[in-house]
Amino acid sequence: MNKTSKFIITSFLGAGLALSPITENVINILDSKNVVKVEAAAATHKKFKDVANDSFAFEAIDELTKRGIISGYKDGAFQPNGTVTRGQFAAFLVRYLNLPDADSKFKDLPKSAALYKDVSKAAKAGIIKGDTKGYVKAHEKVSRADIAVMIDRAMQLKGKYNETTELNFKDNNSIPAYAMESVKKMTKYGIIQGKGNNTFAPTEYADRAVSAVFVHRMVETIESQIEPPSKPPVTDDDYYKWSYEKMKQEVGTHEFKIREEFSGKIVTVDVVKRVWDRYQLPGAKLPHPKELVKREVEGFSDVRKYVALYPQLELIAYNGKALKNTSLYPKDKMQANRVLIDLDMVIPSQPTEKNQFLIDVYSLSPDFVTYRTEDLKFGDLKEKPKNLGKDYFVNIEELFANATGIKVAKDGSKLAYGNNKVVLTAGKKAMMVNGKEQALSTAPVFKNGSYYAPAREVAEALGLSARKVISGIGYGTGSERGYKLEIANFDLELQQGIWE
Repeated sequence: MNKTSKFIITSFLGAGLALSPITENVINILDSKNVVKVEAAAATHKKFKDVANDSFAFEAIDELTKRGIISGYKDGAFQPNGTVTRGQFAAFLVRYLNLPDADSKFKDLPKSAALYKDVSKAAKAGIIKGDTKGYVKAHEKVSRADIAVMIDRAMQLKGKYNETTELNFKDNNSIPAYAMESVKKMTKYGIIQGKGNNTFAPTEYADRAVSAVFVHRMVETIESQIEPPSKPPVTDDDYYKWSYEKMKQEVGTHEFKIREEFSGKIVTVDVVKRVWDRYQLPGAKLPHPKELVKREVEGFSDVRKYVALYPQLELIAYNGKALKNTSLYPKDKMQANRVLIDLDMVIPSQPTEKNQFLIDVYSLSPDFVTYRTEDLKFGDLKEKPKNLGKDYFVNIEELFANATGIKVAKDGSKLAYGNNKVVLTAGKKAMMVNGKEQALSTAPVFKNGSYYAPAREVAEALGLSARKVISGIGYGTGSERGYKLEIANFDLELQQGIWE
């Protein structure tokens, strides 16, 4: 099976972007297809009757089972919601690392214990440790904090994985001191991530499905860092000596625009620069840049990876075009299951007819996008939109700055589109529409040189179409995830339960 680069945006974009927490109850599909030769377990591997193909953990469970790292039960079940103990989780890591035999003398781990061998191997390697009284507590449930520590220790056996990121969880103070550095590393590498309410929940326990995903991410992170060369390295003018400009010339431009999870900011990811940086590492042994870039692009553009947190985590564009308007968008796969169908319905795209536009505003960030027929324009509303129910209170000048055909006064007080004209007055719960007064739900405010007003009401007064996305992927857990308001100069579909 071909390897596909894993999309772990925290490790790619740097600590400052802090783009890590992903809801574990809808754990993000940040998993690729990084599979190597498997042992005898693969020959007898069967899909589990209680793990659906569209489960968030399906790929992780499937691949780890093939490799003999994790297994199911005799009745054909995996029991994804089942308990995982400290000893069991250590065993998963031991099996992947293929550690040598060892003995241990923990008071609560007799040689007759089923996990004696695996826990002893893990203890010798330093992955799991006992307390000061000599107890390893292998049969206790494993906490998320302990999982972070164990994976951290396991990864150090395969390389130097010491990059960290600053944590932005609401419960940072509840993360135990012994686990803090490990949590920072695991967050940086995107292996153990936060809950949907922006907490890390260090004392909570991970079930079998979530544990499989954690281990799978670790495996992919390790194996994506050490790539066997496709050919013996060449000398003289080889790609290890290419400048960034030379590499870009050889492989082309590959830039993504992505909405960062925590801040909602829209950031640029230069895939070529990321790949080029890898060739600068001492002792790097990598295949041809074209191969690595191809894997990276495939990894970033896999929409399944964005399912769990859309629109909080959103892939917006590739090389200046909306993802949906590029060849990367898997149109043939979007009807594969209900989850992808829902996602397909709410992902914005560029309009099809000349001079059309669609403004896409995200409630948790000032950064927004204007999708135009010919291109995308990225704007800044200066302040996070204020939620007015079906509407948002925003900077009017900035909102319509890139909307084709709309004339906006420098301060946003006057707007014109076609035959419609709107005039706003600060402090007055009404606007002038074509010379007639029309009520507003909220009075406009003039501050910092710009008018702020209800976006949807102003848009509809101009004769535009508007809708608020209220359902679909990522919207099921409430306002913490944020919502979208769309405004267009063409009719937007309204469907109950999806838009309002």
